[in-house]
Amino acid sequence: MQTIDLTQVPVVDNHCHSIMRDQTFDDIAGWRQSFTESTDSGMARDHVASTALYRRLIQTLADFLGCEPEEEAVFAARTGRDGREIIGALLRAANVDTLLLDTGFPPPEEVFPLPELGKLGGCRTEPMLRLEILMESLLAEHDSLEDVKGALAAELDDVRGRDYVALKSIAAYRTGLDIREWPREEAEESFHEYRRAAGAGHARLAHKPLLDTLLHVAFAQAARQEVSVQFHVGYGDADTDLLLGNPLYLRPVLQRPDYRGMPVVLLHECYPYTRQGSYLAAVYENVYLDLSYGIPLLGYGEMLSFTRQALGVAPSSKLMYSSDGIGVPELHWISAIDGRRVLGEALGELVAYGELDLLEAEAVGEGMLRGNAIRVYRL
Repeated sequence: MQTIDLTQVPVVDNHCHSIMRDQTFDDIAGWRQSFTESTDSGMARDHVASTALYRRLIQTLADFLGCEPEEEAVFAARTGRDGREIIGALLRAANVDTLLLDTGFPPPEEVFPLPELGKLGGCRTEPMLRLEILMESLLAEHDSLEDVKGALAAELDDVRGRDYVALKSIAAYRTGLDIREWPREEAEESFHEYRRAAGAGHARLAHKPLLDTLLHVAFAQAARQEVSVQFHVGYGDADTDLLLGNPLYLRPVLQRPDYRGMPVVLLHECYPYTRQGSYLAAVYENVYLDLSYGIPLLGYGEMLSFTRQALGVAPSSKLMYSSDGIGVPELHWISAIDGRRVLGEALGELVAYGELDLLEAEAVGEGMLRGNAIRVYRL
């Protein structure tokens, strides 16, 4: 079976997060925590080292650092280098063209600012606006739901003019993807419930009628400006109710004619709902599917499986590479390595099946790794 060689294609990472300024770790368990979504303390201590992703990382990183392929040797070699040096070395080795970064998390004071990160990695960096963070700030500033809605519409009146290339919603792990329209009375009551909770020190927007109502304000603005909205879908955060992270819940939003100008990007290959997300990309013109090779934290075979599923259902022009890397540069780096390799193998299979010829497969690979994102986000 021929594998398509994509090793020289620069990647546009269409969804990731910035890297922590502090790259020091007290011990191996602290470093392992970067490679699990679990918040249970025993996971990093006892179980992360036995995951397929972590074993692959140790082997690959040992080659890069020139040390023995053992966890202790890799950790020593990694922590023996300056944090800025290791970040720059890994990002440049990954051949990253552009990073599209969700600036809502981690907190901006803890991570490298985008221009500095871009300089370290020798790449372009572009910010994306996390909607729920903006909403929470506006809810703290205004005393009525109508005022909040008006302020949100004003803040989003010219998204690209504020230098954001996309918007992002984390509704999936706040209240779920079944985003509805609510009667005014219920939305108002939800607003007051949020305000009471915020007054008691719990200012996390997880009040469904309120969040859904504000999301519709954002969708209207995004559709008018033809600005992409990314949705967290499926695996990717410990407090997600995975049942409510099924992308099929978004169908009422996707079916609205007045929102068709809004490109919708379903993140994390919707894992484990990859076939469902691929279906939506196949039937709705404005829906795209993100294939993330860093997070979810998966074995090689599982990444090959979701890539096959996506290519088997969705148009390849709707598929875009990402890492969802966060905190440490290893995730951005190994995702680019794995993504090219997995995609090359999956495309090679399509050539063998007679569904693509070699030149077509190379073009599809380049599109998925960079070209489609350049088009969708107008980079």
